[in-house]
Amino acid sequence: MNESESIRKLKGVGEKTETLFHKVGIFTVGDLLRYYPRDYDIFREPQAVGEIKDQEKAAVVGTITGSVEIKKVRNLTIVATTISDLTGKCKLTWYNMPFLRSTLKRGMTMVFRGKMTIKNHQRVMEHPEMYTPAVYEQKLHSMQPIYSLTAGLTNQMVTKMVREVLENLDLSRDYLPEDLRVREGLAEYNFAIRQIHFPEDQEKFITARKRLAFDEFLFFILALQKMKEKN
Repeated sequence: MNESESIRKLKGVGEKTETLFHKVGIFTVGDLLRYYPRDYDIFREPQAVGEIKDQEKAAVVGTITGSVEIKKVRNLTIVATTISDLTGKCKLTWYNMPFLRSTLKRGMTMVFRGKMTIKNHQRVMEHPEMYTPAVYEQKLHSMQPIYSLTAGLTNQMVTKMVREVLENLDLSRDYLPEDLRVREGLAEYNFAIRQIHFPEDQEKFITARKRLAFDEFLFFILALQKMKEKN
């Protein structure tokens, strides 16, 4: 695989998906590699139920204290239950996930992560993610990429394609001389491009961003110089 190849070469990219990528300016493997996340979803320490503010996205360690109810409203199947901790209660609801009725058990303690809504003093989390405490501990402080999208193109789709490129593209060669990188305190390109998409922590993200920002300025200056020489 090389950067000039069409994204059609990637697994799972057919004509329809290729068109969606074209809408966001991605035509080649190299384009995808340099399609950096616009933001990151950071897995933070769980908070107490009573401390989470309205419209805040957060995680909470809660014990299921209510019964698990399931009902149908038009075309929606709604699963609902209640969790509690020492600071309060929170209602959880999921849509079109009826299998959760057999998964959720009273007395179960899990980490639930989603946006908190407070209405009439009642706390509600709609469609929260659910993790065992051990699994959430592994994700703690990780930064999950959020990409700019278009209708039909999902964040999961872009993430999957980026991972495939990083696994199959040889990025070991660096176009910056080692002495320059050392003098300017710059990371290797291989490290920077991986950490900008899937940073292991905040420090590595900042290191990666510094290197890629240097590259952008360098290419801009070289492009101006080329135009000047051409004229």
